[in-house]
Amino acid sequence: MPTYEATYRLDRTPAEVFDVIGTHCYENHPRWEREVVEIRPLTPGPIGLGSRAIMIREEFGRRSETEYEVTAFESARRIAFRHPQASILFELGFDLRAAGASATDLTVHVRMEPKGALRLLSPLFALQLPRRSDRITRSMIELVEARPSASGTSPESA
Repeated sequence: MPTYEATYRLDRTPAEVFDVIGTHCYENHPRWEREVVEIRPLTPGPIGLGSRAIMIREEFGRRSETEYEVTAFESARRIAFRHPQASILFELGFDLRAAGASATDLTVHVRMEPKGALRLLSPLFALQLPRRSDRITRSMIELVEARPSASGTSPESA
């Protein structure tokens, strides 16, 4: 089963990072992953543990909808997701740790488990997963760091 794990340093506090990738995930996810067209919440209220949503994706000219659920939600520390009913069980987690006064180490965990005939494509998924995960995470980091920080610094003022 293909897996990916990597840690990145962001020039923002864990609370600032979590605000973008956790608290406001539904609005921001399409901004950091170009294949995601829209996130449609299924559960009312703010995102939290147990929240469910429909992710609308467009890849290779095909549009698809996949349900996903939030499996961990600890403000400024961790958020994780699982796509339980897709043809590929997909789990994604983000762990945040303070790295000094105004930086965060973000560790990304990805696990894929193809079902049925798709299991035959596991070696291909394993080859693509690191490059694709790194591209998406770097786009997420750019989005986070483009916002002004609590310390008042932003790319424009630096």
